[in-house]
Amino acid sequence: MKTASFFVTGFLTVAFVTLSAAAGWKGNLKEVRDKKYQPGQVWGYKTRPGEELSTLTVLRVEEEQLGKRIVHIHVDGVHLRNCTGGPEPNTVEHMPFAKESLDASITQELRKGSVPSFKNGYSEWRKGWDEGKAGFYTITVAQAVDVMQATFDRGLGCSK
Repeated sequence: MKTASFFVTGFLTVAFVTLSAAAGWKGNLKEVRDKKYQPGQVWGYKTRPGEELSTLTVLRVEEEQLGKRIVHIHVDGVHLRNCTGGPEPNTVEHMPFAKESLDASITQELRKGSVPSFKNGYSEWRKGWDEGKAGFYTITVAQAVDVMQATFDRGLGCSK
């Protein structure tokens, strides 16, 4: 089985802008402590069918100038199909979510672990954020993975 990491860069920025509250959100982010979400927590979540063992790890929690919380996560155990027979990503390095969307996704905290590396994905996202071109997901994690699958398919030239 072929596996690979999926870095949220370039073509996924379009998905963020399309599915997030990007308009009006930019700059002035600060890292904050949250009562519920702390870096290193590993959570179960309401997954897509066939990905029941997938988990998410909290990377960072930030707040924008109007008080909106953004929870950055890493996702393991997804299965993005590759219509060309190439690598099939099973890990997403970085995904930013509105706290409320994460609340609607999680099922239970599984354990506390280390924070995986997320510098590449976060740096790309943050650049887009600072330019007013990237936002955060306001849908569930499973729905966001569906969007990633569709974006991955388009990027490979696959059609349904």
